[in-house]
Amino acid sequence: MTRLLYASIIASIILMSIFSIDAFAQSNFKKIEGDEIQKNSVSQDILAKIELSKKQFLKAKETEQKRNAQQKFIEEQRILAQESLKQELQRMEKTYEEFTPRNAFAKYVSNLNVTNHGIFWDQFDYLQTKIVLARDARDSVLKQGGTFSDAMKQYVQFAKMSKIEMQNIVRELNIKHNLAQEDIQSNFDINGKLPRYENDLEAPCYGCTAKISKVQIDSNQSVPITRIVYEPKPTQITELQDSLSDLQKQFLESRNIVAQKKMVFEMNEIIKQIQILR
Repeated sequence: MTRLLYASIIASIILMSIFSIDAFAQSNFKKIEGDEIQKNSVSQDILAKIELSKKQFLKAKETEQKRNAQQKFIEEQRILAQESLKQELQRMEKTYEEFTPRNAFAKYVSNLNVTNHGIFWDQFDYLQTKIVLARDARDSVLKQGGTFSDAMKQYVQFAKMSKIEMQNIVRELNIKHNLAQEDIQSNFDINGKLPRYENDLEAPCYGCTAKISKVQIDSNQSVPITRIVYEPKPTQITELQDSLSDLQKQFLESRNIVAQKKMVFEMNEIIKQIQILR
């Protein structure tokens, strides 16, 4: 009985829903045709709004087309301007080709002894590599939306060269091109100076392989004085200097911009430590 009662109730609800929808449809909607449309205010209002929407749509489409045409024109002008600039730069490069850094330096080096060309070009390449890295770092900051001030800080970080770095690379290049002996150069301190002695007779013999005697002559007699061979003792500064030299050699030989940037950071850190110890 309970199931039968539930079934009857559900069936009644469904029938009432159907009749209600049909009644609503029949009582609320009326088809309007022909002249009735002109006389019906509601239909006129709807038609007016439809017409207004069409006009707004067409106007918006026309505006968009104008905007697209204008944007296309701007892009075309930008491409033309870039091409014109490129051609002008190429013309200027050709006109002032002999004044480019490399060509100007080549002209200077050509007046020097041929045997010294190698060391001069190594010095140029070392500096030029630092400048290329500095420009790349500067442009990278600007492309990422950084300020000009931040970009120039990065430029200086890679392009700068302290006195310590300059002296060290010159020393290494002199040794590389057989213009100086490594054992002799090791006697110079980080400031590029030899130890000072009040009495020259007490000064060691730099680079000597054996003991050398001097003779001190006074009014009465000659006294032989033995001068001891100087053997520089490694210090923390000399160890740092050696590390700096190794990095500078790698820097000159490397063609990997990422590795070179890392080396610059490492060299700057070593130079800071040397400056602190001095």
